[in-house]
Amino acid sequence: DMAKITFTDKTDNSTSALADIYKVTAANVNEIKTSVNAIYDTLGGFAFYEDATTSGTPINLAADTWTDLTNDKAGSGTLTTYKPSYVTGDLWDSATNTIDLDEVPVGSVVLVRNDYDITTGAANTRMDSRLYFPDTSKSVEFAHDLISSSGDEVRYSRTTQFFVTAAIKTTGVKIQVKVDKSGATARVEDFQITVLSF
Repeated sequence: DMAKITFTDKTDNSTSALADIYKVTAANVNEIKTSVNAIYDTLGGFAFYEDATTSGTPINLAADTWTDLTNDKAGSGTLTTYKPSYVTGDLWDSATNTIDLDEVPVGSVVLVRNDYDITTGAANTRMDSRLYFPDTSKSVEFAHDLISSSGDEVRYSRTTQFFVTAAIKTTGVKIQVKVDKSGATARVEDFQITVLSF
């Protein structure tokens, strides 16, 4: 059997306009989005560039000459997944052998881990390493060593930092080594370049 409908009579709900203080507008939401994205866009990140060429073809180091370390980024370990969100290119430019600062904001701190091997051609070879800033002709030297025997291979892993100014952005930063005796060679393992933004 079908039963009668028994609920009480219904009436339409009447609403009053919401006071402005309680309203959230599209403009408010967009402002929040812009602010959050601006914070996100200042976060840092890193890239890891593994070289493939110099393991088979080392860099010849002329005596008493600052020589660029190269990195073709072609090693299987290269990892760029965690670059800062605002860096659409790379942090290392293989064509110019430089840390590429084009997209890195002024005021950022850059940490550079250099992993490289030096093989001497003479006993008691002095080795110096530096970050070089072609735009200002300044440098930060980060390794000095005296390698005692000819034919010795020594692996270096050094982390150095600098901060980005407008004065160094045009040409970027080179990673260089110098030896005082001929016959030495260098092999690049990898560079890790980390950007910290504040």
